[in-house]
Amino acid sequence: MPSSVISFLTNSAMFGGIRDTLSEGLVARGTSVALVAGQSLFLEGDNAEGFYVVKSGGLKATRISADGGEQLLAVFSMGDAIGEMAIFDEAPRSATITALRPSTLIYWSKAGFFRFADEHPELYRLMLSMIARRLRDTNDALAARDFLPLAGQLAQVMLRLRKGFGEAMGDDTGRIAHKLTQAELAAMIGASRENVSRVLNEWKRKGLVSRTGGYYHLLDEEALEDLSVG
Repeated sequence: MPSSVISFLTNSAMFGGIRDTLSEGLVARGTSVALVAGQSLFLEGDNAEGFYVVKSGGLKATRISADGGEQLLAVFSMGDAIGEMAIFDEAPRSATITALRPSTLIYWSKAGFFRFADEHPELYRLMLSMIARRLRDTNDALAARDFLPLAGQLAQVMLRLRKGFGEAMGDDTGRIAHKLTQAELAAMIGASRENVSRVLNEWKRKGLVSRTGGYYHLLDEEALEDLSVG
């Protein structure tokens, strides 16, 4: 794979800080995967035989709720790891992953990764560090549901989406370059669509956000940052 891929991996969320020479060896053992918009990477309940890192594009994780509806769990953008827990357990896939737009990923099988990591144990430390960050993020999200008001939880989600799918505008503001419904935003924080709608309408009146053609434009990220920390 080209040097640009090696540089990308070195700066990814999963392998950030990895040595260039180690990155080269890891990239050489990966397989490139390309998806078109709407194509599934894997389905909830599938056998888990490896993991991925997003090289370009965007994907979503969903599960089927008890009432048969689709629940949005998370979105993934460049540098994010997908399915990495498959390295450490034998459980099936816990969610369905679908491309939101044309996307490319690098895939490593569990067996191939273990062979390389056994020769380079520092990879295990990187994996454990990444998993620890995921656990902290999960704990922060749970704490937000307990202690932050709905507006704060929604602000966190909007800022996270802006970071992953952000597109700079000419006026130093940014928009989320992925169409989102109020129901999807509500699902990400476990709230009702009606309550999320009320918050968004209030933000629009105050000039914090706008929405055009299905895209949310964050007009005052500083105010949203303040809301996100309570």
